[in-house]
Amino acid sequence: MLLENKNALIFAAGGAIGSAVAQRLAAEGARVFLSGRSEASAEGIARELDAPWERVDATNDAAVTAWVDRIARQVDGIDIVFNAIGPRPMDADYATPSTTIPYDRFLLPLTLIPGSQFLTARAAARHMVPRGRGAIVFLSASLTGQFIPFMSGITAACGAVEALARTLATEFGPAGVRVNCVRAGGMPETRTIAETTANMARTMGANADEAGRPTAANVLRRPLRVEETAATVAWVASDLASGVAGQVVNVCAGAIVSR
Repeated sequence: MLLENKNALIFAAGGAIGSAVAQRLAAEGARVFLSGRSEASAEGIARELDAPWERVDATNDAAVTAWVDRIARQVDGIDIVFNAIGPRPMDADYATPSTTIPYDRFLLPLTLIPGSQFLTARAAARHMVPRGRGAIVFLSASLTGQFIPFMSGITAACGAVEALARTLATEFGPAGVRVNCVRAGGMPETRTIAETTANMARTMGANADEAGRPTAANVLRRPLRVEETAATVAWVASDLASGVAGQVVNVCAGAIVSR
């Protein structure tokens, strides 16, 4: 198993991606600690994995720090941190033209995603750096390397996350802590992609199939699956990727994605 005897903290564990990552890390031998914004979001996957969970607002500095510190005291160090946070498409007005999206809706992903990733990464790094090891894995989206219209806020947010990963990798890397970002393609089984595709169809005046068609070639000729993203996170977090740091790792079913 890739992650035997590793302690892994997962924020936003109740969503499609967070829960899939929790399942995969646990299957690879990690002891997983789960958090979510509400009881309904995280309790189900926690029960399935027989894993501890706690309600944690991943945008609250004090709450994040308190949870990470508490787990670090309970176990022999923190090895992995993954944060799958993201807004609902309806809350951030995904697929809305940039000429009409309200400014606060444009800013929501920028405030929520890079801000939360920063809080959870630094809380973990405070424990990882003194130990001289650890893996922090960010989550981004392949639209940062593609030409996708009407997605200004989330594209900007994911671009910021990728830049943040490189900066923190440079800061924490000399102590042995690896920071990387998994840049995932659209996964139709997630609620985010389903709702975004429906919004895109309305904006484009097209049907959902046309709106969801990728604008770049996909060499596998099929959508990415959540389990494939989770497997990539597990590999990046594992010792098999010990030489990988400060990188944006694409998992997008072979879509053409620029650096």
